[in-house]
Amino acid sequence: MSDITIIPLIPGQIDIVTSKGEYNFQEVLDDFPNAESIFVTTYNISARRKDLIRELEDATAHAEVHIITNIPDRYETYYGSGPRERASESIERYTQRLDPTNIENFATSFNFSNHSKVIMTDNIAYIGSANYSEESKQSRESGFLIRGQALVSVIRENLVPILIGESIPYFGSMLDDKKILLAFLLSKLEGISSTIRDGLFTFVGHPREDQEVYNVHDSYLRERDLDTLLEVLSEIESEIDTGFRDVAGLAHIADLIDFESINQIHELCNYNTPIHELAEFDSVEYASDILSKQMVHNEDMDDASQDAVDRASEHHYDLSVAAEEPVNELFEYLEKVKLSFQAAMDEVIRLEDQQSRIDNT
Repeated sequence: MSDITIIPLIPGQIDIVTSKGEYNFQEVLDDFPNAESIFVTTYNISARRKDLIRELEDATAHAEVHIITNIPDRYETYYGSGPRERASESIERYTQRLDPTNIENFATSFNFSNHSKVIMTDNIAYIGSANYSEESKQSRESGFLIRGQALVSVIRENLVPILIGESIPYFGSMLDDKKILLAFLLSKLEGISSTIRDGLFTFVGHPREDQEVYNVHDSYLRERDLDTLLEVLSEIESEIDTGFRDVAGLAHIADLIDFESINQIHELCNYNTPIHELAEFDSVEYASDILSKQMVHNEDMDDASQDAVDRASEHHYDLSVAAEEPVNELFEYLEKVKLSFQAAMDEVIRLEDQQSRIDNT
């Protein structure tokens, strides 16, 4: 027999709800289809039944979903193999059931001191005794329903950050994929950066040539290498957005990447900039254009050709001089981007280390 009673506390805003045989938070479940964000914190979830978890998974089609739960049977210390084995089974069950790896817009966290229960959308919140589990409907549960976006936002802005801050985010196996992605993008950036640097810098010094300087007299930059650099930077922007910024719990890692320096690199390499003009310059084509504009007799061809080559060399030198300062700026910005990748990698490793402490058996 089901029984649910609503007792108005502040009519239209806050109600007391008590129930047995029904979910104490049924009105919040009913609002899932209208939600843009859903937050759940609970002491436990059902060991075998999956209906409520499926409700959350289905809602990810239109809402950002975040669930925080404790893991029953997990303790800081185990006295004997029996409790340790039960904890291991419980941890495995929870991490598998709530693995966000293949579910977009789904975030999981574990809080091993949590006993609070909050279930909320943008429009309505439940705070009470009922866990987010199928078994909770079998018990007498009581709580409060808070209605309206204004009141709910007070909970979201003040209570939710406390609960999240005390929790360990869980990402399943995706952190390995994120490390591979960062390493792959950084490798591509370092590869094309090295290729460009080899053409623009040289080593000088005596007796050992160990000082790297800009090679103003013989700088070499291919337009296709510059295009490749810009393509890699665009790929970085796209992959970081989809691989981190759009993943619940990882957006802050995208913020570690130095996109301001990436934008500055694009500005330095735009059309009609000194770097771009150096890259597109073709000395053979330049000399040929000079010759084609002159009426040269056969007996004067050698002198005219040499003059064209000399003028092409002089123009190349002028372009090299004009590009020196922008080139140095370019590599300063590239170094900043590389360092930001290391910061992002360090943060992924920190999350990975934090996550590894979930299973303490």
